[in-house]
Amino acid sequence: MFGLDRKGPDMNPSGTRSVELIDLTLRDGQQSLLATRMSGEQVMRLLPMILDTGMRTMEVWGGATLDSAMRYLGEDPFDRLEMMAEMAGRYSCSLRALSRGQNLFGYDPYPDDIVKDFNRAAVSSGVGIMRIFDALNYIPNLKAALEGTREGGGLFDGAICYTTGAPYDVRHFVGKAMELQEMGADMISDKDMAGLKEPHIAWEYYSELKKRLTVPVISHTHCTPGFGHISAVIAMLAGVDMVDTCFLPLAGGSSHPSVEVLSLFAELLGLDTGLDLSEEKLEPLHASLREVVDEVEREFSLKVHRSVWPGRDILMPMAEQTLAHLADGRVEEALETVHAMEAACGFPPPNDRVREAQIPGGMYSNFTSQLAKDGKSDALGAALAAVQNVRKKAGWCPLVTPTSQIVGVKAYLEALGKADVNPVQYVSLIAGYYGKTPFPIDPDYRMQICGFSDERPYDPSDFNREIPCLEGTDLPLAQNPREKLLYYLFPDSSGKAFLEKKRLAEWEVLEKERIAEQAALRETRERELLDGSIMKKYHGEMDRLSEELAQALDGGEPRWAAFYDRNQSAPVEAETVVEPVDDYFGTDEEEGSPSRDGDEKGESESRKGTSGEERQPEGND
Repeated sequence: MFGLDRKGPDMNPSGTRSVELIDLTLRDGQQSLLATRMSGEQVMRLLPMILDTGMRTMEVWGGATLDSAMRYLGEDPFDRLEMMAEMAGRYSCSLRALSRGQNLFGYDPYPDDIVKDFNRAAVSSGVGIMRIFDALNYIPNLKAALEGTREGGGLFDGAICYTTGAPYDVRHFVGKAMELQEMGADMISDKDMAGLKEPHIAWEYYSELKKRLTVPVISHTHCTPGFGHISAVIAMLAGVDMVDTCFLPLAGGSSHPSVEVLSLFAELLGLDTGLDLSEEKLEPLHASLREVVDEVEREFSLKVHRSVWPGRDILMPMAEQTLAHLADGRVEEALETVHAMEAACGFPPPNDRVREAQIPGGMYSNFTSQLAKDGKSDALGAALAAVQNVRKKAGWCPLVTPTSQIVGVKAYLEALGKADVNPVQYVSLIAGYYGKTPFPIDPDYRMQICGFSDERPYDPSDFNREIPCLEGTDLPLAQNPREKLLYYLFPDSSGKAFLEKKRLAEWEVLEKERIAEQAALRETRERELLDGSIMKKYHGEMDRLSEELAQALDGGEPRWAAFYDRNQSAPVEAETVVEPVDDYFGTDEEEGSPSRDGDEKGESESRKGTSGEERQPEGND
């Protein structure tokens, strides 16, 4: 079926006594199967149950988690990391993050200081191990990341990207691993992002790594083309120190080997994993994982395979048979038995098209969806064939982010008859801006694509460090070192949008506070003006005059009644001294009668002013 019917090497245990199974469920597991859409709340719901199995290392951050947290979930990725680190610390579990070397999460390389700052920030926020890789396996591109990790107090996991192609052999990858060890890596990972390592190659590669390296060796692979589980089993036979895994139902398919399945092989090989995978631990964990998967599927319209745990009784006999086949060099029979185990767990069958095309599963999915969208599905075969042609011209670069996207777009254009179209990232790759390719690029081809034949490194000295303000305000989008990193890493996408939303919310709060402060100030000024008004100053006198006015209007006997008798003419002397009551105070009917100073309307308006009701105090805003 896989062309592996020839007898392979006898694969017997190396004699090691333990293997650490590392969990990637909450990072690469959900990235592979759930488009990295788990919320912080869902992650924190699952984390303690995974930790309760005894996991000593978990990869929970990096990759697409930063972009997705900001773009789709409105969460600060550093805040999420700190929450996970606080929880993991209670269990003495070390957290791992994945990042690229000099270009971090973008295409163009960043200045060294920003690369160091990011790795230091990740470690200070809770990461214990930084796994760093470069898409070209260009070791100098990992130097700044290693230094930043060390300065922060973290461990450096140097990853070598495995790929296939005419010029590659095991010695090439082992040589890269030796370079990383000499640079100072604390551990070395075989990063088989497409899961393309065939069983006999896996045995040769892992055996040679264990023979040549003195630092721990980690196996990392995916299951898409059907080699994931058997490659991990062979890694354990060869004596690797750690294997990357995921829990059901986020294992298998385009994800990683199942921790539940591999633990059976470890048990048969006498390898201590230090894990408690009893039914008491697995049942609630599996139930909660299925619940979260259902929630994410509904919210984001996703569809994940329905894997299940069939139990030890079903799988253990097949595991024993697999090891017997491998010990006798019967690779094809071993592979068929492992596939039977995968089928019992509900994993998707091997993707033969991916294996034949020798590309990652995600790249294959992108081809099929984009061609269908453009109505060019019949060009799929041509596009897949163009991939290897483009890789050859581009120095046989591995297919991992971002080179998988760069090569994929160029191959897509060639399949559609647009070979003369060269995206800017492809030009940069051929020029040498991303680093040296694994194998030299023909100078004539570089001249054709770039206009010059010599390889040229990227110059990051003109990197734009300016932090813009929220539009229409004086609030800088990034206000602390972590936010500056998020802006630098995603300046035109999720980082900028996330920070804009955050600053806008802060600005709205500030505006409300400013409006409330202005209202309080106006109220204070009005109170001060009112306290100093004539009405307030002569409050007692006005009460007395009002009382006397009331008595006059009601026919009472005010104090000036003694000057004359109402039924007789007043003495001439009195007329020169006393004025009529109505002339002094005025009435509604006599609104136009003269006031004491001769102003026809003065007294009427004076009453309005002293009433405090019809006219506001002077000086009001």
